[in-house]
Amino acid sequence: MPAKPSQRAIVQLIDILGKKWVLRILWELSHSPCTFRELQSRCGDLSPTIINTRIKDLCEAQLVYKSPETGYTLSPAGNELVTLFHPINAFAERWVKEKEE
Repeated sequence: MPAKPSQRAIVQLIDILGKKWVLRILWELSHSPCTFRELQSRCGDLSPTIINTRIKDLCEAQLVYKSPETGYTLSPAGNELVTLFHPINAFAERWVKEKEE
């Protein structure tokens, strides 16, 4: 059953955000713009192929853009989206226990 017209936008967004590593990439970019290598390091050395694919998806969705000066950065839409992460972060700090190393 296709999504109703009023639900198409949220379905598209869920499809983008549901891909593995997308939320992590957005979270890392929310702290500051970074180069490809910096992003790879911040994300625990993800494979270049995964980062390339996810960044491409995020750029197509207009959530991220590449600046010649600073590398990858959140777009205004991406910045607005990551504000929704703050309540999730607060929840995680309260309820998600860190793994003991």
